[in-house]
Amino acid sequence: MSLSTFSAYLSFAVASEQKGLEYFVSIIASQSGVKADFIGRLKTDAEKNIRNLQMILRENVTELVMEPCESLNEENYVFSGLSSDPVKFAMTILDKQREFCRDAAKAVNLREVKRAFEKLSEKKSQLYLELKDLAV
Repeated sequence: MSLSTFSAYLSFAVASEQKGLEYFVSIIASQSGVKADFIGRLKTDAEKNIRNLQMILRENVTELVMEPCESLNEENYVFSGLSSDPVKFAMTILDKQREFCRDAAKAVNLREVKRAFEKLSEKKSQLYLELKDLAV
């Protein structure tokens, strides 16, 4: 499926964050110590991201409808299935979300939306690296 509008980008990002949030909530009880704390942090971050993305969507609805944008293939950013290693699957989620945010930022012309996607991409990269260190 093709994402071809800014509102579609934002809606996809919200759905991706929601799906990640649901996964983090489902695995948090199975983790312990530092990993549980980190998964809790991922959960909190996803909740914050959902609120911010929804706010951007509401505040920029006119511009989002009118601006042309590059089409992105949704299939490139979908994460599905489960892994026997919950931490590695959490890393997969972060990686796919990071890729989407990075590519959406390149395709967006609206400064506020572009910056929001860039910041999310940077944050996802940072979280990915921190989780990678925990997975070892």
